[in-house]
Amino acid sequence: MALRIYNTRTRRKAAFRSAGPVRMYVCGPTVYAPSHMGHARSYVAFDVVRRYLEFLGHPVRYVVNITDVEDTITNRARERRERPLAMAARYAREFLEDMAALGVKPADANPRVSEHVPDIVAVGKDLVAAGKAYVADRSVYLDTGDGGAFGPLSHVDVREALADDAPAGPRRHPLDFAIWRRPKPRGLAWGSPWGPGTPGWHIECYAMARKHLGEVDIHGGGRDLIYPHHESENAISRAHAGADYAKVWMHNGWLTLETEKMSKSLGNVVPLRDVLAAYPGDVVRLCLAKVHYREDVEYDRDCFTKTAKELETIRGAVAHASGVATAKRSNPAVRKLVDRTRAKFLAAMDNDFDTNTAFYALLQFAEALNGVRRISRSDRDHMIAAVGDLGRIFGIGFDRPVRVPVSRPLRSSS
Repeated sequence: MALRIYNTRTRRKAAFRSAGPVRMYVCGPTVYAPSHMGHARSYVAFDVVRRYLEFLGHPVRYVVNITDVEDTITNRARERRERPLAMAARYAREFLEDMAALGVKPADANPRVSEHVPDIVAVGKDLVAAGKAYVADRSVYLDTGDGGAFGPLSHVDVREALADDAPAGPRRHPLDFAIWRRPKPRGLAWGSPWGPGTPGWHIECYAMARKHLGEVDIHGGGRDLIYPHHESENAISRAHAGADYAKVWMHNGWLTLETEKMSKSLGNVVPLRDVLAAYPGDVVRLCLAKVHYREDVEYDRDCFTKTAKELETIRGAVAHASGVATAKRSNPAVRKLVDRTRAKFLAAMDNDFDTNTAFYALLQFAEALNGVRRISRSDRDHMIAAVGDLGRIFGIGFDRPVRVPVSRPLRSSS
């Protein structure tokens, strides 16, 4: 069975094919506060996607940007009497450390907006020269015309909703958006042909992905980014390159707190470092990874205790089977059990990275393995090789001990 991926653009699964390295871009964090569990949800999910592509033999060029230029960063730094870029750099460093604690593999590049302003300006100049963008009041706007470029990802005709709206400020059309903004009082600013200013949010990702990847095979991000961010990125790509931005668009579900999306802007976040101080990183990772990436995950501290016990069950079963490897002859039933589990696991992953089904195939395997009385060393080696492969896909070692943490309350903080 070939790998099939659900594409937000087409709303269906299709076989994924790549003739060369897979160029994968995932929208990264805006670094103005500590990382939270919502970040963990997204980057663990796409780390599993990356790992499975690599398991299938695809070289992956993986890029996650870091947004370190944004009004929220400037405002927060001003409140704390810090320099915006210095504060952003600190939170960016902490974000990368937190991802490492979760077993997320380092990206091949973590481009920062502050280091790519010339690349962003270059794209803006191309758009203005081609008549696809215009200068107004010292800012530059993408000319979206009747707004027909919007909708392929959100599947909503936004033109109908905005039919009676007049353009705000200097914009020609209601959906036009800034790709270069005039500086705000006491804000950061870089030079450009249109005067000092800062990049617009949507052009940043397009310019950085273009520099580090060229074309994009898979573009990932949270479901909340579909509109306006990803729709706008795609509109820029159509105007600049004459083609859609990515071949496959993937969007992960939210991590929710009492059914409400967890986010810094809503002030209902659970800091990731608080969670990692209370529970092992592999337990936190598995609690998130075993849920299908497109599903929402309800934050529940009991998940960590349950997951730790499930992980201990799998590891205990592997240890048990290794300890009874005293038989001289191979046990065909054990070989069949291992091969059947591996096949179920990989079939689930081929079905749009269905980690939920894949994980419970492992749990069933562990239950069966605990009933085995004797196996041969070759059976053991065959089992260890298979479990090792499946563990690497999840980013979890299934042959290491794990402590079962005591459930303790973790409160959200703004």
